[in-house]
Amino acid sequence: MTAASRSASPDRRKVYFVSLGCPKNQVDTEVMIGVVEGGGHELVDDVEEADTLVVNTCGFIDAAKEESIETILELAAAKQESGSPKTLVVAGCLSQRYPEQLAAEMPEVDHFLGSADQLGLARVLGGQAPRMGVSSLGKRAYLYDHATPRRITGARHSVYVKIAEGCDRPCGFCIIPKLRGAQRSRSVYDVVEEVHALVEHGARELCLVAQDLTLYGRDLEPRATLEQLLDALVGIDGLRWIRLHYAYPSAVTDGLIERIAGQPKVATYLDVPMQHVDSEVLKKMRRGYGERQVRELVERLRDPRLVGDARVWLRTTMLVGHPGESEDAYRRLYDFVAEGELDHLGVFPWSREEGTTSAMQPGRVDEARAQERAAELMELQAGIRARKHAALVGSMLEVLVQGPSEEHEWLLDGRHEGQAPEIDGLTILTNGEASPGEIVTAKVVSAGPHDLVASLDLDVEPDELD
Repeated sequence: MTAASRSASPDRRKVYFVSLGCPKNQVDTEVMIGVVEGGGHELVDDVEEADTLVVNTCGFIDAAKEESIETILELAAAKQESGSPKTLVVAGCLSQRYPEQLAAEMPEVDHFLGSADQLGLARVLGGQAPRMGVSSLGKRAYLYDHATPRRITGARHSVYVKIAEGCDRPCGFCIIPKLRGAQRSRSVYDVVEEVHALVEHGARELCLVAQDLTLYGRDLEPRATLEQLLDALVGIDGLRWIRLHYAYPSAVTDGLIERIAGQPKVATYLDVPMQHVDSEVLKKMRRGYGERQVRELVERLRDPRLVGDARVWLRTTMLVGHPGESEDAYRRLYDFVAEGELDHLGVFPWSREEGTTSAMQPGRVDEARAQERAAELMELQAGIRARKHAALVGSMLEVLVQGPSEEHEWLLDGRHEGQAPEIDGLTILTNGEASPGEIVTAKVVSAGPHDLVASLDLDVEPDELD
């Protein structure tokens, strides 16, 4: 079919997307966009112009579920108010979790797809799909590969690559295995092939994502490891940084730490959700490790015998208010954060999720107290972050240029090696020009609570820009 005849085809759909949730969901949305464009359909940015509305939902915790439902209702209202017929498609984790309930309560939704049904969108667009298209999850559930059509939605120089799907960990508070299914890894060859293509199209930074990177490859035959995958990826010309999200605290090997610290293409950065430090709370969470392993991990990431002179930037998350978290247990966590001086920290109050073992445990913490604990930890971390930022003033950093700053037309937004996209703040560049995707050397001249300011003029003294 020629481009002219395809554009004139009455079967060509105009599709509008909303993508919610985590980077893994973003990858799924990019695969669905690839399905749209690969099928000869058109992606549009205006709800009114579209004849098909797709929302890729998140169903992880209450706040995410509420955002997903609000978005569905907004698109349903746009569909009802439109002067032309529109098809509403709900995909992702929320429909995977509550397919029958959503179908009964939302008659305005025309099609439901689950968290492993990205390719099912092709049948929807072709008018051949049933209303309920949510597939069951298991070891053989769908996972995209290097041959799957995928359209990067963000900057081409910084991309996410999902190396595995699902999770086999039995964490008591987490619903992810029921939303994403069992662990299933892509082969080393498959990931390398995708990354080759991404680098050819401008990728310089690679963010590897999975529910648990450290379980990567254990389900393959023959088995593979994250270390083997990294060894293969660092051989790709043009790739500069490989960033790791998310590692399991008790499964971070010395070999992985040595690659982070010693391999120039592996960013000196690790995102490792610890969740807590108190051994009894961790036991109730069913995490499979205790305080000793958490403290040892931090020590190993700073041990000169493993990391040499490298500084490994550490991001973690903590969960407060889990059933059984006493005041003493919380104080132990508070003291650990104060002593550990972590680089980046996210804190979340426990959310009671039906279908999890934590939801049935006694000893619940008052919701208001859980919120207070989260706020106290983040206030503590704000002071730690401010001191760490102040200590960087006068130092030289390599910075990946993102593009023109949203703050001022004469500034550039960038990120240094210890800043992951969207979650760790920015390094704002002054006194020079650079292109998006370029990695430049800059001198830190001032520091705020969230961002750094660095000059491309390396002779500038910090007080000259105050």
